[in-house]
Amino acid sequence: MKKPRPSRLCPALLGLALALLHGQQRSRAQLVDEEQVKAAYIYNFLKFAEWPAEAFATPTDPIRLCVLDDSRFYSQVMHVVKDRTIAGRSIVAVPIHNADKARHCHLLFINSAHNGEVDRLFESLHGSNVLTIGETETFVDRGGIIGFVTQDSQVHFQVNHKAATQYRIRLSSRLLSVAKRVVE
Repeated sequence: MKKPRPSRLCPALLGLALALLHGQQRSRAQLVDEEQVKAAYIYNFLKFAEWPAEAFATPTDPIRLCVLDDSRFYSQVMHVVKDRTIAGRSIVAVPIHNADKARHCHLLFINSAHNGEVDRLFESLHGSNVLTIGETETFVDRGGIIGFVTQDSQVHFQVNHKAATQYRIRLSSRLLSVAKRVVE
């Protein structure tokens, strides 16, 4: 009785599977890194933005940083802002699952999965003081205030200064000077 010969195909398939698995792990790592960078940017955006006094019920009310339907990014943001304050106000990360709750936010992060509902969301925020941040190429052109863009694997941002003014949010000239593009 002959012993079966080891197939040369099995090691080749194993190598291919390991390469694919390694590629998936690298993609996940890049995603986490990109989310960490965006969360850090958002914290810094808070430092360079000012809301009108009426955006807060009291002088000590916290800054409400909301994340719309994105539990993974919410976790990143929560980690970055934990125990931090800006201008004497604590920062509270708030997950929201309903766009109607967005009017109670000071900053609202909208991921690319909500691209189809952005126009309706902006209509519902009309007259509020919500700093909107998104992650699609067209976000600021559609009326969002800050939009993340990725070029050459690096995260940059664009600013719609006109929209910020309409929402009565003052953005520091220092923030505007480092934006990839500013819409006036």
